[in-house]
Amino acid sequence: MLSALVLSLVVSAEPVRMTPNSQEVIKVGLVSKIAIGDPQVADITPMAKGELLITARQKGRTTIMLWTANGIQKRDVIVDDGKTSELGKLIKSTINPSLTVGEFNGTTVIDGTLDSTEELRRLRTLIGDDANVKILAKLDPRVLPAVAQNINAALLREGIKTAKVNVVGSILMLEGSVADEREMRKAQLIADSFAGMALKY
Repeated sequence: MLSALVLSLVVSAEPVRMTPNSQEVIKVGLVSKIAIGDPQVADITPMAKGELLITARQKGRTTIMLWTANGIQKRDVIVDDGKTSELGKLIKSTINPSLTVGEFNGTTVIDGTLDSTEELRRLRTLIGDDANVKILAKLDPRVLPAVAQNINAALLREGIKTAKVNVVGSILMLEGSVADEREMRKAQLIADSFAGMALKY
């Protein structure tokens, strides 16, 4: 006996980014059914000619599911104050286009892979001391040996000869001994200036 297995393909499109209390019309084509994940974040109103009116309610993230003749389509709707979107554009244009910027529980999170310590330095300068932004982006492991070499050279220049940085997997380990608390802080500052997020003490 033969049995048929029917698979529904879910196709995701680019997310719709909005600010609270704004509206946007998107083209969705002919749909047989529409569902919204969280109506407190955004509401939907079907319109004529295969259009859908999205009304942003409050900050958050939700999903619109569209049942079409070609399968199920998914559209993420991200509602924020616009700062995350603007920061994302700025980071992609000035730091690294592969980095992702999103908002989770009121915190802006930057993730991805940085290709150099120069990108890391520019990213830290851009973010400054903003407590509402968290950097989860990591240095590309391929650049870590060169970073370790630069840190060790800087430690030697500052007279710190008994501490050094080693590459362990995808992190840098600052190891060894120092004369006192002041020298330990100095070594940490030197190492942080090159690659803080990739370091473990």
